[in-house]
Amino acid sequence: MEAHSPAKRQEAYRMWESGEKKSVIARSLQIDYDTLLGWIKRFKAEGVSGMELRYHRCGRPRVIDDKVKAKAIALRQAHAGWGCPYIRLQLVQEFGASSVASVRHIHRWLKAAGLMESKTRLPAVAVPWAKVPLARVQVDAKEQLKTADGLPCCYLNFTDENSGAVLDAFVFPLRPHQPSTR
Repeated sequence: MEAHSPAKRQEAYRMWESGEKKSVIARSLQIDYDTLLGWIKRFKAEGVSGMELRYHRCGRPRVIDDKVKAKAIALRQAHAGWGCPYIRLQLVQEFGASSVASVRHIHRWLKAAGLMESKTRLPAVAVPWAKVPLARVQVDAKEQLKTADGLPCCYLNFTDENSGAVLDAFVFPLRPHQPSTR
């Protein structure tokens, strides 16, 4: 979604000052009626300066103290085993909670300084994934589920490890000598 241009805002201001109805202004300039009401509120309070774009005021204010950032980097250099949450606790004790950034922010500082390694979301696998379809099939079992009519059952699912496609699935009832724990 794009912002309305300063020209459109000026036109809305000109039409409003000349006494045009708000609904007519919104319709003719193709702007949302509530947006126009917000603009008019600003026009009344600030006049022409109320038309300025104010994106510089968006979001939370950045509170980054260079002393805090430098101390976080120094702590990590001195103690390679310390993680970001513990470093943050040390910074809070020294600088106070309101002066210290979040754990995630500290992680970004340390990563930019080359003190944190990037982590992958994928687990390390001893055996590589299948290179071609049907080279390896994963079998998953889900036990003691219930069917729609409330009977206990088991579920087997066969998945191709190369494509991730579900090959087959079986639902079968519990055998009579296997009592359900639910």
